[in-house]
Amino acid sequence: MIRLVFSLLLTFTGYVSPGVIPQTVENRHHMMVALKSIHTLECEFQQEREVTILAEKGISRGKLAYEKNKALLWQYQVPDYSGFLLRGKEMTILDPSGKPLRDAGSAGLFRHIGTIILMGIEGSILEDRELFVPECIPSEDYIHIRLIPSQREMKRLFTDLELFFRKEDYVIQTVVINETSGDKTTVRMGNIRINRPLDDTTFDAYVYQ
Repeated sequence: MIRLVFSLLLTFTGYVSPGVIPQTVENRHHMMVALKSIHTLECEFQQEREVTILAEKGISRGKLAYEKNKALLWQYQVPDYSGFLLRGKEMTILDPSGKPLRDAGSAGLFRHIGTIILMGIEGSILEDRELFVPECIPSEDYIHIRLIPSQREMKRLFTDLELFFRKEDYVIQTVVINETSGDKTTVRMGNIRINRPLDDTTFDAYVYQ
């Protein structure tokens, strides 16, 4: 579930157009307009997993690809190729080798998370206080947004989620998930490409035949 939550965060905060500062209620409308202007999105990410009982961090890397009204691909590349493809109402799970699998009874959870992802891409999650309550944190280096879970299940898992935007262009740089267990996961994004044409075969290799 932790991995899939990241796809929500990356897609809903992946890009904010210059001149829009998502720190105030007044600018929320402008941020939603910016989100709706995203037709394609690609990026690479590095994920660091810190577990309280382990001394070393767990490192994984992956890619995200999104095309409006078509598909969302979230896939790890290190240490394996697991992930998922959301295409319309169809959810395809990727095994550690990156091969698509038939639904094995887990679609309920994945569809729920997939719906949240789409809400984020469309911007409606910004107005849905049933999921998170946003809080702005003063910072000299970044635009720092803290999301406090509203739902009981989310509260049980997470204390909060932190988003860090670069001030010079308002592009999301880092996402931090703080868990109630004391564990923490950090995702740092790079090479973000917005509204660039995607190859027609970007998602086809992940469709179960």
